[in-house]
Formats: sequence, structure tokens, C-alpha cells
Amino acid sequence: MKIRHIAVAAIVIACLVSGCASVNKAGRDASEQAKTFSPITDKAVVYIYRDEILGSAIKLHVSVDGTAVGDTGPKSFLQLALPPGPHTITSRGEKISSLSLDTQAGKTYYVWQEVKMGMWSANSMLHQVDTDKGQDGVRECALLRTDAPAFRLPDDSTPKVAAPVASARAVEATPASAPAEAAPASISAQTADATAPAVGTVQAEGGPASLDPRVTVPMFNAAQNLAAIHQCDRMIRVRSVDGDNARLYSTCPAGGSALEIVCNGANCHEGAPQG
Repeated sequence: MKIRHIAVAAIVIACLVSGCASVNKAGRDASEQAKTFSPITDKAVVYIYRDEILGSAIKLHVSVDGTAVGDTGPKSFLQLALPPGPHTITSRGEKISSLSLDTQAGKTYYVWQEVKMGMWSANSMLHQVDTDKGQDGVRECALLRTDAPAFRLPDDSTPKVAAPVASARAVEATPASAPAEAAPASISAQTADATAPAVGTVQAEGGPASLDPRVTVPMFNAAQNLAAIHQCDRMIRVRSVDGDNARLYSTCPAGGSALEIVCNGANCHEGAPQG
């Protein structure tokens, strides 16, 4: 016990002298984007987070399947895109902790890197946790840049299915006299529909949800995420909207029939087929 107390005191002194471990943090915008917890269609999104101050002067090295993905510090997290299948996540402190994870495309997983006191340095344990606990932990932390390009999300931090919040609303607010910039010919109608819902005329049945002011941004994002998971078109269209309740749909080239989407606020799920 006496040796352990000496070790604890040594680590506390190291923390006071050295401060927090210097880690490779991403920008604030990227961190906030990661905290939308949006899935991607062809890979699993895995969050590895360290939400404790203990061992703040000590970096903990993390690898996936033997590939280094980054070093964590206090109140930090990694966001990784992993191909479907079995993976081994490893955390290296004074000792090595490993966790096996069998991932599926379109799903999100949360791994808590618990910091423990070792004999001479910080130690760690990896735990897979549920969505609520994982998201609460991640929200307290800052995003780190991963050292493994193969495990980065598209555009380094932006999930494929996250709807751009850029704004058709801002376009609507532009005075009629202001000259509009011509859109590049390569931008398709589908890309235009992928923007957030705009203020405008209420759409009749079959109209784009992005132009219907009754469809909120959180509802629109949730509907797009559901469409992407089912590998359907991200051009979401309206069947009906009544307050927070809406019936939307998306065409699905692979299956032939439309994906019916039932939303209550930002909670959307697959609905019964029409007809």
C-alpha cells in the first residue's frame, strides 16, 4: 500500500508540473459536427472517449487492429469509421487493455476508455457502453484528429448522411433585387434538395421536404439519415404534415418501392407501405 501511495503522489505531482497531456485536437466545428452522432451507410462509426481528468498528464495510445489511431488525453474522444466485421481496439497505458467489437454498417458504437491508477503510471480499461451513456460521455469531450487516414470519416469528420445546415433559409431571406450567383452545372437537383428545410410555400403532396417550412431541420436530418441507412434517395418528399407529426417518403432504386418515413419531431422510423 505504501508503494501505491507513493505512485499516486508521483502521478499527481506530474499532473501539476506538466499540466494536461498535449494531444492532436480537431477544430471546434468538427467536434460539434461529430456530436450530431450521424451514421454513415457503408461503415460503422465508433466513438472512443476518455471523459475523466485522472491521469491528465498522461497520453493513452489507442490502436485498432494493430493500426495506431491516436493518443487520448483528458476529456477527449476519437471518432472512427470502421468497415463492417470484427475489430480489436487496444488502449496502451502502463498495461494493455483490449476490446473486441463486431461492427455493422450504418450503426454507431461507443467505447469508454476508463482511466485507472497503475503502479507507476496511468492505466486504462475499455468498455463498450450503450448509446445514452456513450453520447453523454462524448458530449463532455473534444474531438481528436485520428492518425489513421483509412479510419477517418468522409471529409475527415463529416458523416455522409448528415444534412448540410446551409441554408436555403438564407437564400429565401435574400432581397429579390440581389443578383443570384449561377450554380455550377454539375450540381444536381438532388444536391439542392439535400439542404436544410427552407422558409417558403407549403408543399403539396410529393413536394420536396427541404422547401416545406412545416418540416423542421431536426426532422429533415433524421429523415435523411433513415433514408441513407436504407440506401434510398436523400431527396425527401412530403406526404402530409400535421404539427410535429409528418409522413415523408424517399424513392429506393435498389428495392423499387418508396421508403415511407413517419416522424414525430426529430424521431423518425420506417412506416407501412402506401396502398
